[in-house]
Amino acid sequence: MAKKRYYLDTRVLTAFFFAAMPFVAFGSFIVVNMAKNQLRDSVGVGLEQRAVQTKLTLEQHIGDQVVDLRLLALQPLAQQAVARPSRSPSDEERLRIEEAWSTGSDARLRAAILESALSARLRDLTSVRPGLRSVQVVDASGRVVAASGGGGRLFHTEAAWFKELASEEGEPQAWIGDVERPSSSSQPAIEFGYPIRDDDGLFKGAVRGLVDASSLYGVLAPVRVGRTGHATLVRVSDGMVLASDEADRNLAATFPGFESLAGAVEGFPLAADGQAIFGKARIRRGYWTIQEVTAEVEGRQIVVEPARVVGFSPVDQIRSVLWLVTVEQDLDEALHPIQSVTRYLWIHFIGVFATVILLALYFSFKLERPVMDDELHLHEEHIPSSLQARAEADREE
Repeated sequence: MAKKRYYLDTRVLTAFFFAAMPFVAFGSFIVVNMAKNQLRDSVGVGLEQRAVQTKLTLEQHIGDQVVDLRLLALQPLAQQAVARPSRSPSDEERLRIEEAWSTGSDARLRAAILESALSARLRDLTSVRPGLRSVQVVDASGRVVAASGGGGRLFHTEAAWFKELASEEGEPQAWIGDVERPSSSSQPAIEFGYPIRDDDGLFKGAVRGLVDASSLYGVLAPVRVGRTGHATLVRVSDGMVLASDEADRNLAATFPGFESLAGAVEGFPLAADGQAIFGKARIRRGYWTIQEVTAEVEGRQIVVEPARVVGFSPVDQIRSVLWLVTVEQDLDEALHPIQSVTRYLWIHFIGVFATVILLALYFSFKLERPVMDDELHLHEEHIPSSLQARAEADREE
C-alpha cells in the first residue's frame, strides 16, 4: 500500500488568512480602546491626587494667615485696646465720623487710631506679610481702635463677620470670607476675622485682616502636569474662577464645562433625591472627563476649551467657604501614548494586509503556470504504441 503524501495548499492558507484579518483588526480595536480607558482612569487618579495635595497646601496657607491674627488677638496690646469698649454713637454721629475717617479730614481721629503702639505693631506685620493688605483691631461695639493704615470702614457693627464672631460660643474659631473684590480696590481679596476674648471667655473684640487673593495663586502656580496640566480654584456654588493662570478670568468667568463637573462633585446618585431612590454611592470618583466646550461667535462655532481630564478635591477644612481645587490636563495630551500606538498599529495592519494581497496574487499566478513548456511534447514519448496507433486511426476516420 502506497504511503499517503500531504502537502500545503497555499490557496487554502490564503483564504483562511483573509478570513482571519477582520477578526484580528476588530480584536485590536477592542484592546486599544480598553487600554485607552485604563490610561484615562490612571491619569484621572493621578490628577485627583495632585488636587488633594494642592488642597492641603491651600488649607495650610490659609491656616498661616489665621495664625497671624490669632497671635495678634493674644497680645497684651490688643487685649488692652479692647478692654473698654467705646460708647455706641447715634446714626447721625456715626455717619459723620465715617465720612471724616474716609476723607481724612479729622486729624485727631486718624492720630488716635493710626499713631498708637498697637497700630505700629500692625504695620510691622503687614510689612513682613506682603499678601496682608491691612489689619484692624475692633472692639466689642464694632469700632476700629487700631489699624495698619487708613481707609476702609470705621464701624463693623453690621458686618456679617463681626456678628458671627460676637455670637460665637465654645472654642474661638476664625472667620474666613469668600474671594471678593472690595469697593475700595480693583484687586480681589479675602476677609479674615478672629475673636478677642478675656480670661473668662467673654467677647471683647476682634482682629480683622484683608489678604490679597492673588496669594492663592502662589499655591496653585507650581502645580504642573505635562504641557497643559495646571490647577484652578473654583467656587462650588456657581463655578466662578477664583484663582487661575489667566488673571483676567478671576471673578470674571466661570470654569468651562462646570455644568458637567458639578454632577461629578455631588456624585451619583445626585443630591438627596437621588440617594433616596438609588441609595448612597459606595465609590466616589475624584476625577471627570469634560468634553470639548464650544461657543458661537459671529455665527461660527469656536473651541473655548478642548476635551480635558479634571481631578478635583473640595476644600473641606475651611468653614464658611465652598471652594473646589481642580487639576486638569488636555485629553489629547493625556492619551497621546495610546493614540501613537493606535496610529502605528493601523499602519502595521495596512502593511500586513497589502503584503498578503501581493503574496496571494503572486502565488495565484504561480499555480496557473504550466509545469513544462508545450513545445517539448515530452508527454507524447511516454504514450504506448497501441494508444498512438489508435489515435492515428481516429484521426484518419
